[in-house]
Amino acid sequence: MFTTFKTFLKAGVRNPSIVFWVFAFPLIMLAMLHLMFSDINDMIHVDPQPMAVAEDSNWSKATGAAQVVKALAGESNGKNEATGKTSSDGEKLITIKQTSGVTQAKHMVADGKAKGYLYVDDSGALRMALADTTVNSGDQAVSMSVTALDYALQQYNETGRVVSAVAAKNHAVMADPQVRSSIGASDGFFRQASVTNVKPHRFARYYFSMLGMACLLGATISIYLITLTQANLTALGIRASVSPLPKIRQTIATLLASWVISFACMLVAFFAMRYAIGVGVAGREPAAVLAVGASTLMASALGLVIGALPKLSTRAKLSINVILTCFLSMFTGLYGTGAMALGDALQRKAPVIARINPARQVSDLFYDLLYYGNYHPFFIGLAVMVATTVVFVLIVVAMLRRQRYEHL
Repeated sequence: MFTTFKTFLKAGVRNPSIVFWVFAFPLIMLAMLHLMFSDINDMIHVDPQPMAVAEDSNWSKATGAAQVVKALAGESNGKNEATGKTSSDGEKLITIKQTSGVTQAKHMVADGKAKGYLYVDDSGALRMALADTTVNSGDQAVSMSVTALDYALQQYNETGRVVSAVAAKNHAVMADPQVRSSIGASDGFFRQASVTNVKPHRFARYYFSMLGMACLLGATISIYLITLTQANLTALGIRASVSPLPKIRQTIATLLASWVISFACMLVAFFAMRYAIGVGVAGREPAAVLAVGASTLMASALGLVIGALPKLSTRAKLSINVILTCFLSMFTGLYGTGAMALGDALQRKAPVIARINPARQVSDLFYDLLYYGNYHPFFIGLAVMVATTVVFVLIVVAMLRRQRYEHL
């Protein structure tokens, strides 16, 4: 059997057209996804906008206005009176351009040196005025920065009104350091929370779905190799059919040879995704390598099943694999939000059918590593994948044992 394994391994490596696509396809897909999602990240990036600050008499009377503006510019280093801790710099929404008053600030805006200006009105509220070009700007980054800035000013003004009302009713409470330190420390009505151990990549689902598709396309190798054992397709198959080596051992040797090639190619793709693009698996790289090994083994077994189909040419079997891979990958969400909704709906209404999808099994295995705090879901997915592989091997052995040839 070892000799058969070496023979098929050499036969697979010496077919550059198949190996090239199994090796190159995931790298090409990774590059395309990275370029596409880099543009989206640029669209939602918040850039600091130059804003003039009118530091007139109203400004000097407004308690905390200067600290708020510095915080918006990412220059906050205030100290919490209660905890004694120093706050870290935050997201920069603005860059400050100091002016002596509203008139000078308006001139700076008119000259195009600022997108708008901040000032304190007679009631003590912190206000913002924007240039017409800023209001009508179609730049997504400018719109997002202005929206975030407007929300921050509203929060500051609302906090000021609440504090004034509390101080008017109970002035003594403002002497408490904890009360003073809590003023302005609110994060608003919404709080960002994480349900995972690490911050996942924004588009991890696409990358994991791509791994599922690439693994199934790797079945091309096992389809090619199994046809070498079929007497009606190749001359080598004639020799293999009269070989005393049992079909089960021929099948295992073919499976191992195709798996070694596919595993090596997918391992390169995984490391490229992990270290070149930065899509992580929560620091569980050794388990991810195990997932790559199990995924490529299952895909190779699936390729044997397709390759063992009788009365079909090699080209027809390869076409079947491509069509089947594209169809199964649709339920992993690789084709966009509509495909994601379809895959999620199938997962909720028919979880068994979703579970037996080989492409979904691969993508879910990496999900289990990234999103769960323990390895329990991962090992369940791994067991399902191993069971699926065994079923594929039993099917292909049964199919090959039933194949007979009238003449060689």
